[in-house]
Amino acid sequence: MSIDLSQPAPRVRTLEEAQALIDALWLVLRAQAQQLQERDQQIATLTERVQALEERLRTNSHNSSTPPSADPHRPSAGKSPSGKKRGAQPGHSGKARTLLPAEQITHVQDCVPDPCPACGGAVRITGLCARHQVLDLPPIAPTVTEYRLLAGTCCRCGKVCEASLPAGVSRRVTGPRLLAAIGTLTGSYHLSKRQVQGLLTDLFGIDLSVGAISEGEAEIGAALEDVVQQAHAYVQQAGVVHADETGHKEGGCRHWLWLVVADTVAVFRAAATRSTQAAKAALGERFAGILVSDRYGAYAWVEAPRRQLCWAHLLRDFTKMAERSGEPGRIGDDLVACTQRLFHFWHWVRDGTLSHSMFACHMRFLRYRIETLLQQGAQGRHAETARTCRHILRWRQALWTFVDTPGVEPTNNTAERALRSFVLWRKVSGGSQSPRGSRYIERIMTVVGSCKLQGRNPLTFLTQVIQAHWGDGIAPSLIPDSSVAR
Repeated sequence: MSIDLSQPAPRVRTLEEAQALIDALWLVLRAQAQQLQERDQQIATLTERVQALEERLRTNSHNSSTPPSADPHRPSAGKSPSGKKRGAQPGHSGKARTLLPAEQITHVQDCVPDPCPACGGAVRITGLCARHQVLDLPPIAPTVTEYRLLAGTCCRCGKVCEASLPAGVSRRVTGPRLLAAIGTLTGSYHLSKRQVQGLLTDLFGIDLSVGAISEGEAEIGAALEDVVQQAHAYVQQAGVVHADETGHKEGGCRHWLWLVVADTVAVFRAAATRSTQAAKAALGERFAGILVSDRYGAYAWVEAPRRQLCWAHLLRDFTKMAERSGEPGRIGDDLVACTQRLFHFWHWVRDGTLSHSMFACHMRFLRYRIETLLQQGAQGRHAETARTCRHILRWRQALWTFVDTPGVEPTNNTAERALRSFVLWRKVSGGSQSPRGSRYIERIMTVVGSCKLQGRNPLTFLTQVIQAHWGDGIAPSLIPDSSVAR
């Protein structure tokens, strides 16, 4: 029996017709129920997809590992005009440059006053009324030393003898300080080879080809080999290290640059992969210290009691939870508040305004609260929130190492700050073109990063290393308070 809903309701006269009508209605209702169920599933799927897309649109450096440079530009909210003029306001105490001491003054020129503007009479000098210092650069020209290798005949046997270059002088056209300047410009100031070429020409009148600069980088890399190996062995034996990694390109192919920081030594290592094997090569197969890092799986071979997860990364994860609606958003808000409170306590400990014993008392409460919230999130219905919370709880012991172990920080900011120099270089250069280029960049970045942490001049350090490599003097070490030399 078919039902035409455009017609009036049918009238049944027998029980058989009534049963047939019921059967037909049942089929219609079942078909409609199935359609509604399919539509509900489709709506739920599309809703999840829309939420995921909206979450991707909200992704920024505050709730993910996206760099701040990739954040969408949002115009700042305009402030209502205050009616004041730009610049310093009346009554503001100005700041003037401090005069340099007498021993740093190169030239002194006395300025005498002109004849009196009132009567034209001569002026008798009675004292000093003001001092004005002007800083300038002298004309810069390179020093060129010509080594004339003489030859002669032995007075006894008649053999022809030829002179050789002095110690510390190579067959290259570039001297040690010029070579060190090339390393400093490429490593510390992130200049490309062509930019270095232009700067040397414009400022110093030195004309070098791009190929000569590239060969100079290879020479610097060879000179730094032992120094960097020594520093790498040092960080592998350190008690507390910070580790991180970032993308790198070699010959257009995707590679990675790993970083390990211990105390004031930052060692970079280029690798073809982002694997556990590469992490072990950077940290050392027998690494026995405490590792501060993010939750990346390549570090999972280090046991949880010897790890400290970065709370700055965790805060970004919690911020992403807080931006969701419903129960995940509430849990995320509470986790963000607890994490911010954790950082407040840690800053007080670091500044010396809170004792470590009181800090440990505060952290007992925060630890219980944070782990309870993570368990609630892990048991929730939101798949992404549950997955994140479960993953964090698996490394529960690695959340609190900084509370009980002196010298361990709750964030991996030390490594991230050191890595930023390479990221800037990568944006300018686009990567290296060969394994030799990768060896150079990992070694020059090791020197630049460590010198920055130690407050040392990389130009002076590189000059001494190159001179020692050419046989003049002893190479300095990157290891703090170390007299170990090549």
